[in-house]
Amino acid sequence: MAARPPLDPSQPTHWILDWDGTITRRDSLDALVSIAASSKPNSPVLEEWKRVSEAYMSDYIAAMEKLAPGGKLPRTVQDEKKLLQALASVEQASLDRVSESQIFAGLTRKLLDEGAKSLIDSKKVEMRNGFAQFLKLRQSRGHDGLDLLSVNWSRHFISSCLRAAGAPVEKGAINANELGGIERDLVSNGKISPEEDAEMLIISSGDKLEHMARLRKPACESRNSSLDSSRPIVYIGDSWTDIECLLEADLGICIRDEPLGSSQRKLAERLQSLGIHCPHLHDWKKADERQVVWARNFTEIQAWMEAQQARKV
Repeated sequence: MAARPPLDPSQPTHWILDWDGTITRRDSLDALVSIAASSKPNSPVLEEWKRVSEAYMSDYIAAMEKLAPGGKLPRTVQDEKKLLQALASVEQASLDRVSESQIFAGLTRKLLDEGAKSLIDSKKVEMRNGFAQFLKLRQSRGHDGLDLLSVNWSRHFISSCLRAAGAPVEKGAINANELGGIERDLVSNGKISPEEDAEMLIISSGDKLEHMARLRKPACESRNSSLDSSRPIVYIGDSWTDIECLLEADLGICIRDEPLGSSQRKLAERLQSLGIHCPHLHDWKKADERQVVWARNFTEIQAWMEAQQARKV
């Protein structure tokens, strides 16, 4: 792979951010399910959620035993992509189970809005340190672009959480799936589908990469992005599902806690197995040609940007 040109963070940049575990401190799917459970107290929502979760794990373990027997995982990026592509069928099967379970049937925008506010107020969904300030500064720069790219099941839920946290993002900049009916302000049928104006679900690493490629297109070709392809992309993510976007971006930033969460550890292990050096963001110039680094939160990312800009003055 040819080395990328140096990234200048003081220049117009297109930021693409994962949601669960990246903007939020923890995965929010359980929180989304809790809204459904609260809205239907006499329905077996939590039992159904446990059933589909256990079925997913069973499928995933079986698939990994078949695709990587003895835990022998890929050592090249090309083989890594093939493995992730093969695992997409596990994600699709799980999505089908969730839709068929009717866990989310009966939800409305109002219920999602109220549920999201309650979750934010109780800190069951919590934004990562520095995100609100990072977002405000990106929006104030004007020439920067920002998109969210998530495998989460409800774009409206993400939007509601951000509003409740005082960090609103234009809904058109949130690229995620949606519960059937919510886009049209109807009672949800419980099925998970693409956004109303999108062509495909976002359920896998490959899906995220394809959507990132679309966001990189010039404004005249891209549905959501306001930036042309000359703007460098910085992608921020935390899990294995983000690895292809992290590797393809002009700069990939892995979010890491101390100690590492399970998803963060999996991503760190895969990068190491692929021979990809991943220094801390402040040592970003020591990264290899893949340009992947790590940071603890958005406070660190903002401090790094300010340091780079100060050096240019």
